[in-house]
Formats: sequence, C-alpha cells, structure tokens
Amino acid sequence: MVAGFLYAGGRLENWIDPVGLTAASVFLYAGGAALNDVCDVERDKHERPERPIPSGRVSRSASLRIAVGLLAIGFGFAALTSARATMIAGSLIVAIVLYDAVLKSTPVAPGIMGLCRALNLALGMNAAWTLWTAAALTPIGLMWLYVTSVTFFARQEAGVSSPSRLTLGTVGVCAAVAGLSALLWAVPNPQVSFLWLLGLLLVGLGYEGFRAAAQRSPATVQAAVRTFVIALVVFDACIAWAARGPWPALLVASLILPTILLARLLRVT
Repeated sequence: MVAGFLYAGGRLENWIDPVGLTAASVFLYAGGAALNDVCDVERDKHERPERPIPSGRVSRSASLRIAVGLLAIGFGFAALTSARATMIAGSLIVAIVLYDAVLKSTPVAPGIMGLCRALNLALGMNAAWTLWTAAALTPIGLMWLYVTSVTFFARQEAGVSSPSRLTLGTVGVCAAVAGLSALLWAVPNPQVSFLWLLGLLLVGLGYEGFRAAAQRSPATVQAAVRTFVIALVVFDACIAWAARGPWPALLVASLILPTILLARLLRVT
C-alpha cells in the first residue's frame, strides 16, 4: 500500500490519507490471515497442530469473529478516506473471502491471491491517481503476476513439487520483476537509477527459484518461498523508486526488517 501511495505521488505531509489507507491495509491483511486460519483448520489439525485453533488455544468461532471484525475495521478506515478507496477495499474483501473460503484448492487460487495483492497496491494509488492509466495499471498488473507466480510455485511446498511447477513459477516471478523496467515508459518522469536494484532483485530471485527447481526438496522450496515473500518489499521499493527516486524507495525498503522478523516469528513459508 505504501509503495502505491508514494508511486502515485502521494505526500506524507497530507497525513490523513496515508494513515487511513495504511490502517485499512493492515486490518484487511490481518483479517484475511485470521480467516485463512479458520478455513484451514481441518488441514492444520494434521499438518500444523501447534497453530492456535487446532491446539485449542483459540476456538474456531472466536477466530471467525476476529476475522470478520478485522475486515470490517479495515473497510471502515478505507471508507473514511474516499469513495474510490471504499470500492477497492470492498473488492479486496470479496477476493479475500473467495480465496480463503471457496477457491483455495482450485486452479484459480494463485490468481485470486495475486488479485488480493494487486488490489492492495491499488488501494495506495487511489488517493492520487485515477487507476485507469498505463502508469497505474502497469505496476498493478506486474504485482498480480509476481504474487500469482509465487503462490503457484508454493502450492506443493510441503511435499515434493513438480519441476515444471517450480520452473514456471520462477519464470513468472522473474518476468514480473523484469517487467518493472516498463515503468521507464509508463511514468511521466522515470528514475532510471532504479534499474540497478531491479537487476539485483532479478538475479537473486532467479537463482533461488531455479535452484529450488533443480533440487526440489521441501526445505529448498520453502526457503525459496520465504525469499520470494520477503523480496516483495524490494519489489515495492522498485515501484516507488521508478516514479519518486531513492528516498521514497528507502522508506518502503525499510519495511523489510519487520518483514524478516515477522517471517521468523511466525515461521512463514
């Protein structure tokens, strides 16, 4: 969300919009995570019995109430910002519910997850731009491709993944990163210097993904997924840098530290 806000020319001194949109993004994400636990409880009983619901620390009904409450609060913060933010947040909630409760086990699930992340980026952009421009649709589309590819890559991470799945997922991730170079033509005054960060990101993610495709062990695949998820912050930083320069990108990139800490605390894979 922050990357979208900065990319679209939003300014932090107009604090009401960034605070409201950040709060909306945080609560919607947390609500989606809580709903995911509610919907995954049967599988978690076998694969992750230590999680809050299977272990009995939290009841399923209480978790559902928490999820609905968090989503409602997130929607409320978006509604306080603008009508367009309200519509995007509503669409995001629909996508979250569809992914968690209906479509997770279907072939379209990766695309729905990608849509969730793309809508979150769009939520940040809405305060400053109309979304129906090449400048807005390019990063939104590439965000969708990146997250869809990561989700597709990770579908069989607990077992033995097929090499074709891992290879195709890695190609999608790399294509999304390389596609950010199109921002040089999409934004009014592009910052060419962002290309060095983009190049480092492309090489690093390509190495991780293709190494996992060659080895195919669950540990290697899960390590690649963690890298892909954490690198999403750097992906966002490239978006901000392309339009606004290195300082806004540094603000976005600073979020990688809490991302890494949370990934370790929650054992994100």
